[in-house]
Formats: sequence, structure tokens, C-alpha cells
Amino acid sequence: MTRAMRSLLVLAATVAAVLAMTAAPSSAGVTPDQLRQAGWTCVVPMADPSRLICAPPGLGLPPLPNTPGFAGRGPSYELLVFASATGELIGIQHLLRPDIYLSGRPKCPQQPGGEYGYIPRNDTWSCFRAK
Repeated sequence: MTRAMRSLLVLAATVAAVLAMTAAPSSAGVTPDQLRQAGWTCVVPMADPSRLICAPPGLGLPPLPNTPGFAGRGPSYELLVFASATGELIGIQHLLRPDIYLSGRPKCPQQPGGEYGYIPRNDTWSCFRAK
């Protein structure tokens, strides 16, 4: 199986899991601790300590430029975003590699102007969808 096919399968499974989790009522929703116990990676980003970002096992967080794995990173990432103080799910962050974003320039109706925003720190284009 090619690397691209594996990436697509992981992405499809991630999207299905995210949709299942975000469809649940907030009082019965998933918590960052539950995700960590299931093998997810959860971090507080340096740029916004009020948030906690969780990435699914097998895909993880996008590697930063000039770090191992950066050249072979996935085409896209779906991350669950929580309030770091309360653990409340606040949305989903969709990240695209620049080559993927620039090949089609998808819209992000949830953000001002309907555009993805560029994140230089990890060299991705981002669409945040609030819960």
C-alpha cells in the first residue's frame, strides 16, 4: 500500500472519529484525558496557551519545519481543539500542506472572509470550525 493511500485511510478514519465525537452532546462528549488514554497526542500550543490541541494516533501533529518527518508529513490533519482550562471541546482545526491548499484553495466559511489562514510555524493552511 502506498504512503499516500495509507495517509488517506488514516485521514478517513480520523474524520469519521471526529464526526462521531462532535455529534455527541457536550455533556457526554469526549475529553482530552479519554483521548490521551486512547493514544492521541494532546498539546498546548505555544502560540495560544488557552487551547489544547489533540491529534489522532497514527497521524499525530504535523511536524515543524527542519524537524524529522517534515518532508514526509501528511497532506492534511484534523485536530480536535479544547479549552485548556476546562477541557471543553471548542472546535476542529483542519490543516493542509501548502501544496494541497494551493492546488485548489478550498473555502473555510467559518472564518472571516471565508479563507484558510496560513500558519508559518508549522507551514500549513488552517480552517477552524467552532463547535
